[in-house]
Amino acid sequence: MSDENDILHDNGIDLPDISELADTSDFDEQAESLSADSQPDASSGNGSVDITAEFQSPEDASSESIDQSVFTGQKEEVKNEEENISSMLQEHFSPKQIGSIAHYTEPVSGSFPLESVAEMFKSDDKLEVVPVEEFDHVVGFIDRKKISSITGSVWKRITANNVIDYTQRIDVILYARDYIEKTLKKVSDINRKFDIRYFPVFNGKSFFGMVSLDDFLDRIAEIREQDLAKASVIQQSFFPHDDIISSLPYSFHFWNKMANELGGDIIEVYKFSQSRSLIGCFDVSGKNVAASLLTITVGAFFNSLIAANNGEKNPVRVIAMLDSYLAKVVPSGNFITAMFCYVDEETKKICLFNCGHTTSYLIKKDGASGALKVLAIDPKLPPLGMGVVAEQLRASLTEKDVSKRPYVAYNMVHGLHLDMYSDGFTDMKDEAGHRYEDDNAKKFFTTLYELNDDEVEACIEKTVSDWTGEAMLPDDVTVMDIRF
Repeated sequence: MSDENDILHDNGIDLPDISELADTSDFDEQAESLSADSQPDASSGNGSVDITAEFQSPEDASSESIDQSVFTGQKEEVKNEEENISSMLQEHFSPKQIGSIAHYTEPVSGSFPLESVAEMFKSDDKLEVVPVEEFDHVVGFIDRKKISSITGSVWKRITANNVIDYTQRIDVILYARDYIEKTLKKVSDINRKFDIRYFPVFNGKSFFGMVSLDDFLDRIAEIREQDLAKASVIQQSFFPHDDIISSLPYSFHFWNKMANELGGDIIEVYKFSQSRSLIGCFDVSGKNVAASLLTITVGAFFNSLIAANNGEKNPVRVIAMLDSYLAKVVPSGNFITAMFCYVDEETKKICLFNCGHTTSYLIKKDGASGALKVLAIDPKLPPLGMGVVAEQLRASLTEKDVSKRPYVAYNMVHGLHLDMYSDGFTDMKDEAGHRYEDDNAKKFFTTLYELNDDEVEACIEKTVSDWTGEAMLPDDVTVMDIRF
């Protein structure tokens, strides 16, 4: 077979620094021919409560005095002053401290007439709770719900006296400099056991403001959202940058979408030299934060090779090094599947290592008939992170029988495409719950073969969007298309 469109069988493959890496397999004998009508079918897709013991008051809490004068009757001025005080005081605390979510409302004296407090709520729709003082100390709260229940009854309204008689006394104290996340469980437990919604906050011995369980939960959610957004930016920074992609001597396209803010898919491009490179598609078992940390571990490995100017040029040894490293950091029960493609432009060879990953496809057009031929690249190695891959790869370096080596090599001919993807692509579901499946994936890649380079990523995105519709992605989706 001398036609350059064929991927020839070559027992004498000679890759730099690799002694007989593998025999170059015969593509035409292994590939499955696809006729023009084997394209994807678009129609198939698509009172007083003593709870002091719940908290321990820090002895060294700092002190800051706050004016606790009784309600003056000047509603609008007091309201604006209270908002200014809250805003000013919150600026002195970290967003993770209770002081940053405390709301200051001027306390009223417990001897204050109940009807006057009712008028306060009536004149301010946003007012939900008012702190109540007794002997110049805040002892509890009276909220809108309590006022409504009292004033809604004629008898209660007639017999109602002072505010203190209806105040929910609270013995617990929160401190402005305590941290929200560390205090959340205690606040939640008290809320559940005693139905207490509002808590007084002190800065030292002075009343600072009040907070609710909802304030805690809202701030926790806000902080976590911000942290996840930052973490997502960090994770995405480990994907190949445009300058790396443009420096490759072949066409390389990829598209990725995480099922959550963070995910377990990652792509790495490691250049041994201008003419030799290693591309890896990784899928970490599990999802979200834990999985994303392992993807960053993978990225950090390759970044450290670059920073250390690593002299190892053999892809077999580099992948073995990676597996040995991951075996030390991947938790028991977790693993990382990977598909590697080593490209040598000088010898015009590619070598493929499938480590427990989804099936990848080599596709080329037959020179005579023009039909597309597809060759499936199935796993010959187990997933990374258990140390087994390193053992098998190092053993393969001395294996004389190339057919027993756990990887394959092919001639790199013009028009050859390699398509890799994570299992989130085939596992994605339409609105009726139907999976995309392997057959649709294979047909999709034959369609992708006929598109121009500038159409690849948009086509992948549209295919995922059209199939899933309004359905959520059950897993991260990564698709790669390499064109030689």
